[in-house]
Amino acid sequence: MATTEHDTAEHIMRGRDGHGLLRFLEERPELDHLRIELVQDKIVMRRSGSPFRTCTVALLGSQMERAGWAGLSGQALISGVPGSEPKADLVVTTDEAMQDNCHPYPADRVHLVVEVVERVVSERDSDYAGKRRWYARSRIPLHLLVDPDEGAVELHSQPGDLDYGRVDRYRFGDPVPLPEPFSFAVDTMRFKPYPPKLP
Repeated sequence: MATTEHDTAEHIMRGRDGHGLLRFLEERPELDHLRIELVQDKIVMRRSGSPFRTCTVALLGSQMERAGWAGLSGQALISGVPGSEPKADLVVTTDEAMQDNCHPYPADRVHLVVEVVERVVSERDSDYAGKRRWYARSRIPLHLLVDPDEGAVELHSQPGDLDYGRVDRYRFGDPVPLPEPFSFAVDTMRFKPYPPKLP
């Protein structure tokens, strides 16, 4: 949808859900530096990630690519679960599944979704709870949550109606074994914990 200077959020939203406002905001050039997503019926805008966070996403993406998977960084997802259109840090799928270049990307084509937690409290809450539950309800088989504040990794599996049924916890430096169809372990040796916060 093309927008003009006279369009307002109220005009765009009249008779629509949050997806209309999301499309409107994504088209604003003055917001290009922000990552804009819909999480639990709320628009969430985040600045670009810190170098450690960006590096962790890149390391995970390269491991997936080497193993024959397609890694989509910052990809918007959609499913039949209403109220959200999250942009995962990394979406893992197959080259065949994305041949039609569908955007937002259907969650039922995703095998693994990755979130690397930010330091900001509201973003941590979003990553830990709202997005994780949406991924589970959308039946994404695996959710890898990387927390550089804690130097920890959680692998969530067995998606259900409310949340994932299983969580396996690891520390930075531990291999994180991924089940079928991956059958390899994520190498976390180069993941960097965030430096201590200044008093």
